[in-house]
Amino acid sequence: MRASPITMALLYFSIGVLLIFFAIQNVNTAGWNFWSYLIVSFAAIDFMIAYRFYRLRKVIKQLQNQNNNKNKD
Repeated sequence: MRASPITMALLYFSIGVLLIFFAIQNVNTAGWNFWSYLIVSFAAIDFMIAYRFYRLRKVIKQLQNQNNNKNKD
């Protein structure tokens, strides 16, 4: 069974939020070091992937609407 793009977007977004939480905890304990930047960069990548899945859902909806309009004609 395939996961929908919205489900995947929410999953990646929640992972990004979790990574940001860990980065904040790391900055509070050790300051801005290599690990803090690495965690934030992984979170940024997760947010980017989540946004792409969200956009993919919009494209799928548009294609479905176009196919439905062609079938009606």
